[in-house]
Amino acid sequence: MRSAIIAMVKLGPFPSESSDASQLAEREALLAQITPPLSLAEAAALAGVLGPDDCFGLAWSVVHLIESAPGWSARHIPLGPSPFLSRLRARLVRAS
Repeated sequence: MRSAIIAMVKLGPFPSESSDASQLAEREALLAQITPPLSLAEAAALAGVLGPDDCFGLAWSVVHLIESAPGWSARHIPLGPSPFLSRLRARLVRAS
């Protein structure tokens, strides 16, 4: 697994847009280092960082990275409270 993904996962879920925006600089820098395609393990790990909202667009960047993993399916989407996990499932259904 790439070091930028490991570091992103260690930071935990994205904060909400109502949080201090200064928390985003490190996450933005890490996302810029991650190029598609992702492996399934990387995609599943990144799914865990999705938070309660768009996080100023960062969540959509993660969604697009996750969807770049060859063989990505609903069984790779972890359980969790983020609405983006549900969106990932819905996008898979629509793509079928």
